[in-house]
Amino acid sequence: MNEALIMAQLWGMKQIEEFLNSEDGDTNFVSMLLIIGIVVVLATLFLTLGKGVMTTISTNVQNFLNSL
Repeated sequence: MNEALIMAQLWGMKQIEEFLNSEDGDTNFVSMLLIIGIVVVLATLFLTLGKGVMTTISTNVQNFLNSL
């Protein structure tokens, strides 16, 4: 009986240690977070620049139409 409990305890400790020290899949997760962050920054940049460009184009078109 004691041997079974000791074996179960050792197995449990080994599983916990393996869980805490395992790095499987970590690099893919970090890479995906970095890519998502870059995409969000670029999307925000394009939206901000796009609004300014569209305002400038709209103003130029209105000025051209008013000059006719």
